[in-house]
Order: sequence, then structure tokens, then C-alpha cells
Amino acid sequence: ALATYLVAETADGIVLIDQHAAHERVLYERLRSAWGAGGVERQPLLLTEVVDLSPDRVARIGAAQDELLRLGFEVEPFGESAVAVRAIPALLAGRDPAGLVRDAADQLATRAGEGAALRGPEAADHLFASLACHAARRAGDRLELREQQALLEALDAIPWAPTCPHGRPVAV
Repeated sequence: ALATYLVAETADGIVLIDQHAAHERVLYERLRSAWGAGGVERQPLLLTEVVDLSPDRVARIGAAQDELLRLGFEVEPFGESAVAVRAIPALLAGRDPAGLVRDAADQLATRAGEGAALRGPEAADHLFASLACHAARRAGDRLELREQQALLEALDAIPWAPTCPHGRPVAV
């Protein structure tokens, strides 16, 4: 009972679906689609969360607030070594805001090191892939039947891709 795969019957036999890779792909495609349609919807937090970061990460977040808003984050510097998180992408509601903001800060640092920002589709794709991976259900998470069905329906509703954004096969 590893709770890693969903098994489905097809006309040709059976298919094994990696629940983490499938959920990651669904989240990634939904984030990407929302961003392309003008911006990712934000989910306000009930309480502002303060997240400790290095001063360089805080500065990068301060400089990228407009980009982060379009990506679904409402976050701003809170002193020299912390940020205040007021909203996260609605598609990732219920996930750890601190972890999501740290992912975004890491992507900002990476992009800055490459001389780029988060404005273009490639940069947004990298961030969405990272966010989707960290927010997706994990191997070992036991999905209830309704969650399994919802995941399979969500897979049918997105453009088909055989792998998650990092290359892991979704189904065999």
C-alpha cells in the first residue's frame, strides 16, 4: 500500500497514473492558463504571514511586486530580512504560504542571476513548475475515491502532456 499510483481500466488494458506527476501537471497547466489570461487569481490569507528570508531575497521580492501580483502573490518586504504575505495563488490555497513564497524568491534569485525577470512566459513556466511540484499531492498521500475521480477528470480537462513539467511520466 504505497499510495503512489491510480490504476484505471481502458479498452486496451490498464493504465497506471502517477498521482504526484498527474496532480503536478494539472496545477502547472491551470497556473499557466490563468497567467496567460491576464493574471493568476489571488486567495487572500485570513492573517498576514511573515516569512523570514535573506536580505537579498527580500530586496528581489520588493523589486518584483508587480510581477508577483500577476503570478498570484501579494507579498511585500517587512523589514530587512522578512516579507509579509497577504495572498497566494488561489489555485494553491491550502498550501504552505511560506514554502510558496520561498519558491518564488528562489526563482527570482535564479532569474536575476541569469539577467532575467519573471515577466516572460519562460520565467513564469519555471516558477509554475516549481510551485506545482511543491504543492502537488505526494506519493504516499491516500486519495479518497472522490479525489481520485477529480484528479482523473482534471487530467482530461487540460492539454495532454505525457510528463510532469520536470519530465516524470504521468501515466504508463
